[in-house]
Amino acid sequence: MTLVHTVHARLKWRSERKKDQRLQDAGWYDLAARSHLAPVFIGGCGRSGTTLFKELLNRHSLCACGPETSLYGLPHNLQNISVPWDIDYDHLKAMQKKSRNLIEFADAFAMEFLASEGKQVWVEKTPNNVRAIEKILTWYPKGKFIHLIRDGRDVVCSLRHHPKERVKDGKIVPIKTTNPISKCATRWLNDTMRGLAFKSHPRCLEVRYEALTEAPEESLQRICRFIGIDFEPQMLDAAGTESRRSGQYMNNHNASDSISARSIARWKTDLTCGEREDFVNISGELLIALGYVNDHSWVKS
Repeated sequence: MTLVHTVHARLKWRSERKKDQRLQDAGWYDLAARSHLAPVFIGGCGRSGTTLFKELLNRHSLCACGPETSLYGLPHNLQNISVPWDIDYDHLKAMQKKSRNLIEFADAFAMEFLASEGKQVWVEKTPNNVRAIEKILTWYPKGKFIHLIRDGRDVVCSLRHHPKERVKDGKIVPIKTTNPISKCATRWLNDTMRGLAFKSHPRCLEVRYEALTEAPEESLQRICRFIGIDFEPQMLDAAGTESRRSGQYMNNHNASDSISARSIARWKTDLTCGEREDFVNISGELLIALGYVNDHSWVKS
């Protein structure tokens, strides 16, 4: 990235932060707000299988899950919704003006989406939801949260080149990303621990990516019981899966494929010994705490 591009990116970030601060000052993130809806929220560290998982739920006759909204874990930005969802920006802006706070806006958005899909349960998947889990559970007394966890070693292999796309000038455009393993490991550590803090909450469910891919029907039976819906075999059928929205598979164009465990343990070929050591220095103990390993001997295996 050139110096000009870097300066431009920083100015844009500052502008978005100022807009978000104005919304905060206006009470947009009112913690006393409450929704009457009963959505299902999906969150976790990016590249933990959240997109794959939301597609499984989206195939259910009662559940509807569109592209990410980033409504809760990032500064409010209507462009992040308008472009991937193919929704007119002015329409969203008018919806925002009619809303006193984020929750009123989100409720109106969800009801409109469900009506368009002819379904009943709004599933909101954005990985960074996990960074706002306490707010989400407060705002939605009937809502439920599903935390996806994946082996951090595999996560960092994928995170190093993500995101691969972003919204720019009203379009979804490809970008080149190269992140150091240390940065990826730090994100996995922080995001995963945020979700783990709510593991015992009655409206939270922990789902392991490995279990979902190795025993998908058993995992989905458990998840459906948690949500309060019946399991439907069509959830496992990728045939005929399609989306009317351009950003449905943004940054993960294989999410509509059949479930596969082929990417499990990719770290064995993708991570050098030095990168494994970097991971251990930052996140090695959490890997042990989650039961993926008993010690750090895997570094030299």
